[in-house]
Amino acid sequence: MAKRIFELPRQDQLTKDQRKVLRLPAEGQYLIVGAPGTGKSVVALLRLQALANTEDVHFLTFNHVLNHANKYLVDDSFETKMHTAMSWLYDLQWKIVKGTADTFNISKMPEVAPHQPNYEVLIDRFSLHNANLSGHSLIIDEGQDLPPEWYEAIESLSIENFFVVADQNQQITEHHSSRTELETCLVLNSDDVIELKENWRNTMPIATFCSYFYTDKASPKPAIPNRASVNIPILYEYDVLDKVKEQILKEYDFDPSKLIGIFVANETKRVDWMRRLGNDDKQRNNPPPVISTYSANQKGAVSINFGQGGIVVLNDKSVKGIEFDTVFIQTDGFKNISGNEESLKKRLYVMSSRAREKLYLFKSQVQNSVLEAILPPEGEVIKFIPEGESNEIEIEILKRRKL
Repeated sequence: MAKRIFELPRQDQLTKDQRKVLRLPAEGQYLIVGAPGTGKSVVALLRLQALANTEDVHFLTFNHVLNHANKYLVDDSFETKMHTAMSWLYDLQWKIVKGTADTFNISKMPEVAPHQPNYEVLIDRFSLHNANLSGHSLIIDEGQDLPPEWYEAIESLSIENFFVVADQNQQITEHHSSRTELETCLVLNSDDVIELKENWRNTMPIATFCSYFYTDKASPKPAIPNRASVNIPILYEYDVLDKVKEQILKEYDFDPSKLIGIFVANETKRVDWMRRLGNDDKQRNNPPPVISTYSANQKGAVSINFGQGGIVVLNDKSVKGIEFDTVFIQTDGFKNISGNEESLKKRLYVMSSRAREKLYLFKSQVQNSVLEAILPPEGEVIKFIPEGESNEIEIEILKRRKL
């Protein structure tokens, strides 16, 4: 398979704001905020490297796929320091109470629901065991996806060194924290919050599409990067799903060094796409792609190779924090259970902002999609001044095509 460029930037490639972040003292509590593509994960990983000689440093992410992707970008020696936030907390609690197989029922994490800790009981348990982790340091990626109670439980352990990167417009979990809540939990002053503003991931058309779904009324929309491209996002309407499959496989065959992400609404569609893409009997210019996926049933055992080209099929909630050269989003199958249109916009914002170079959406010509109601109509444009420019330009948000 073709090798893909997937590495951290050099120090001389960092922005002024990113360099400012890296000059922060090793001790203290800091919040780094920014839109997708501004390098939040980059500065978090570079801080981890800077604290290489600190034994008690823990790098935490919200989901397993992001944790796996981050490990690709650093030396293997950091692997034991990198975990998902919840698995780390569950393991920590087990160690503090000295749990064994015989004491499982009384030693396991107190919960109010499956995989949802009872934080009040947990804090009491930490106190009962005189648990103290003073001197430890936490680096947290996608910190907005953890609730304030999570932070309160950790602070009860006397941990004082927090480095949190977050974007409240990417809250797609049921239990989360806003920027204000993070500032309150971490007792931050304005000087302890740094904003990253330059988008280094998306092209101008993709960033324009993403900005259409920006819901944070308390903050200005992220600046559109001055990275022109002829590839305006396209919505394909299909009558036969295999026509979309052909589009995906042609896209891969055009350049096997690119990593393509296919994002779907549920497990049924994820499994169907793995089966469908694996059945390709057409003669192509290049060998068949490696087709990877991840589901909760794998219990953290992610096997996606972000350092090579291929195709990755994921449920939408597994894509946080990672990026692909090209993204296909199947809009069919999403549900608006809460009736909250803002939550749908955030999900589209997160999914579409994973794309570096090309973005495609596809929907059935006969099935209704709840996402259709929030998509821009054909021909709608956005007027803006690109970052670093003085003149306003106009760009079409989304093209529509039939397959």
